[in-house]
Amino acid sequence: MSISESSSGPRTLRRGLAVLAALRDHGSTGLSITDIARLTAIQRPTIYRLLAALLDAGLVLPVPGTKKYQAQWATRPNAPTPDPRVSQALPSLKRLAERTGDAVFLVVRDGDNSVSLHREIGSYPVQILATYAGKRQPLGVGSGGMAILAALPNPVAHGIVERNSEYLDEYGGMTPHEMLRLIENTRSRGYAVVGNHAVRGALGVGCALLDPQGNPMLAISVTAIIDRMPALRQREIASWIHAELASLSLRGA
Repeated sequence: MSISESSSGPRTLRRGLAVLAALRDHGSTGLSITDIARLTAIQRPTIYRLLAALLDAGLVLPVPGTKKYQAQWATRPNAPTPDPRVSQALPSLKRLAERTGDAVFLVVRDGDNSVSLHREIGSYPVQILATYAGKRQPLGVGSGGMAILAALPNPVAHGIVERNSEYLDEYGGMTPHEMLRLIENTRSRGYAVVGNHAVRGALGVGCALLDPQGNPMLAISVTAIIDRMPALRQREIASWIHAELASLSLRGA
């Protein structure tokens, strides 16, 4: 059973339909998470889980260049070209999902945001599905994004945190001060450890792949329920991610 399926069927269905109806009524303009919560009276963590399922089903799409979503009622005639980074990293993502049993994510930077390119689901009965392909959020909110953010020079990283400061509270009450502390922790530890701010009780471990100049190219993260993430396992998972990133680097990713 995944966290996104933990509610009773009829109630979850009604909530999902309410989200779809709200998005339908606003057409291509789309709605943000905050907008959907206001219109449907559904709590934001639940909306994240519903959107994850609706995105997977192709019923909802992100509005490009925004933090909004829109309903998608028909199959798009011209599907976007798959990102080559996904095909390059896919064997690593699958191995990590099989090895850990948990959800694995491929994340890249887009300006001040992180974008999830792909996720692989593990075999453990409870999966963290709040993040999905195409999801954008402030860089550093998730463990993959934090690994990228911490790899940037201080002036760049601090500038990103400052520009995103007005949005951070939407993610579990994250603050700029906490974000800066996580950056320092990530640098000293060598990998990011971040509680999932969309789903309570979840924790992610993320590591970044750097180019020869030390610039972050992408990150891979593994997210699970906190009970599965004691400190020893966090280190173990980080070592597995680092090994996969090293193989990607050798292949020229």
